[in-house]
Amino acid sequence: MNKFNRILVLFSSLIVLISFSSCNNCGVLKNNTFTYRYLNKDVIVIFNENRHIEYHNNQEFYIKSDIEWINNCEYYLTINEYTLPNFPFKIGDKMHVVINKVRGKKIYYTSSLGGSSWEGRLTKIKNQR
Repeated sequence: MNKFNRILVLFSSLIVLISFSSCNNCGVLKNNTFTYRYLNKDVIVIFNENRHIEYHNNQEFYIKSDIEWINNCEYYLTINEYTLPNFPFKIGDKMHVVINKVRGKKIYYTSSLGGSSWEGRLTKIKNQR
């Protein structure tokens, strides 16, 4: 095997390993609690096996959704209840979420719903179990 072919095989193997290990880290979402900032306030996000709850304004308001896992790094959230004022989505809306990477306690993702998509970041704050 010449030098170019060895480098090509090594590079390809590295890409596969990085992709595989990144997806395996996504399992950290299940049964954990995270936070993100929205309008300069912390939002608490709880992931259970099949439920997702966001608490806004020191738990005064919430958004509850069912989770349909496609794999550890991809899922759908179906909104089924909320009290958050001026919430732009409706009960039954289905949001698609893809985890782009996991770095330590940070989860970077892309969400899409209704023709729009956006990127975000969650920070792990504690295990539920």
